[in-house]
Amino acid sequence: MLLGPRYRAVSVSLIGTVAMASYNNLSVTAALPDIGDDLGRVALLPWVVTVELLAAAVAVLAVGPFIDGAGAQRAFRVTVAAFLAASALCALAPTMELLIAARILQGMGSGALIGTAFTCIGLVYDDTARPWAYALFSSVWGVMGIGGPALAAVLVSTLGWRAVFAFNLPVAAAAAAVGWRRLPQQAPEAAADPLDRRGLVTLSALTVALLLATSGLNWYSVALLAAAVLLGFGYARHARAAAAPVVRLEHISGVQWRSIHLLGSLTMAGGTGASVFLPLYLKAGRGSSAAFAAFAVLWMTLGWSTASWVSGAMQQRFHAATVALIGACIISVSAISVTAAVALEAPVAVLLAMFACVGWGIGTISTSSMALLQGRAEPREMGRISSAHHFLRSLGFAYGAAFAGLVIFWAVERSIGDTELVRDLLGDSDLAVDAAVADALRSAYAWSLAAMAALCTLTLPAAAALARRYDPERATRD
Repeated sequence: MLLGPRYRAVSVSLIGTVAMASYNNLSVTAALPDIGDDLGRVALLPWVVTVELLAAAVAVLAVGPFIDGAGAQRAFRVTVAAFLAASALCALAPTMELLIAARILQGMGSGALIGTAFTCIGLVYDDTARPWAYALFSSVWGVMGIGGPALAAVLVSTLGWRAVFAFNLPVAAAAAAVGWRRLPQQAPEAAADPLDRRGLVTLSALTVALLLATSGLNWYSVALLAAAVLLGFGYARHARAAAAPVVRLEHISGVQWRSIHLLGSLTMAGGTGASVFLPLYLKAGRGSSAAFAAFAVLWMTLGWSTASWVSGAMQQRFHAATVALIGACIISVSAISVTAAVALEAPVAVLLAMFACVGWGIGTISTSSMALLQGRAEPREMGRISSAHHFLRSLGFAYGAAFAGLVIFWAVERSIGDTELVRDLLGDSDLAVDAAVADALRSAYAWSLAAMAALCTLTLPAAAALARRYDPERATRD
């Protein structure tokens, strides 16, 4: 269906777009050691990854109103051209400072590409094909999660680190050639609004605070999270007064959207938050190798990608809200099972199988909730609503990861009175771990998973509310 005559050109173009964005997010870490050896200024090396994430999160917000006003076709042309130029600058960067600056531009292009691609799903595909499009893009992301770092490692070992960025150029050029004239143009009634700079700056500051709190996990993480909450309230006041805010409050808190946003955010917070510290647990708590621990998270990705296709098939027979409720049941039971597996020190194979089931719940919910969201959005507001949902899901991941980290450090502090070794283990796979620290980590991770399981079970009332709202028989009775 997606590769048939009706959708083939758009599907191929968007597959290339999602592949580029995911490769850009996932592969660069493989090149960091060689980048540091070549350019020096090793202290700045983490920013090569961090600034890209920050810029991508901001760009997702900015591209939504641009799509609604100028059309997806123009947004695609601008963003793919910007991504091409930024990738070339990254490949040619002579200093670490210039590489970081180029990565900011590349992140903006990457985030805008993601926002454009997911908006195009709502604009191009009909209700029947849309779930399959979500599943296809989830699979592309999953494949790149495995293949992207491996490809980057090959490029680094054979052609050098600059080839990791140069690889984007032919892929982006091909995607641009296929999709240049095939994506939706500006709607006749659409009018471009001026960029809401104040709102974008406020939400950018909120995003920065969240990402720094999540990535640092230091004593100031709570303060950064509090600052993010205050910025959120500040943006709400601004959005009520602004004529054309970058994200309209009704697209977040409106009756037809809020349960969908809540479901997506809780799913990302509880589901992916549970896996953030899985490598640390396996490495320090169960004695696994660093390589095995790093790739263990792929089991959840595998479950996520597989479930997306199953969810698409289910939506051909059942309402998307019903499928979302099924997904909420799966992720709730799976998250509780993962917690029990860690608490009982079940075999690692059992634990990974449980994480695959958590991924199954994420894939089921993410596909069906996006179908609900875009199935009810008008074309003239598809960009803003899709971008808002993607942003809120990103916030869910950030809060989930931060909350999981805070629980781990709290539990370790109570157990052994020192969390510095745990922080060191997050960045150094060669540190030795004694029995006391290993026991403390195993217990702390179990507490962290329990907190994530609580978030996952909260998806049940959110999904039940959607099922009640969109139950066809209930609608007929009412």
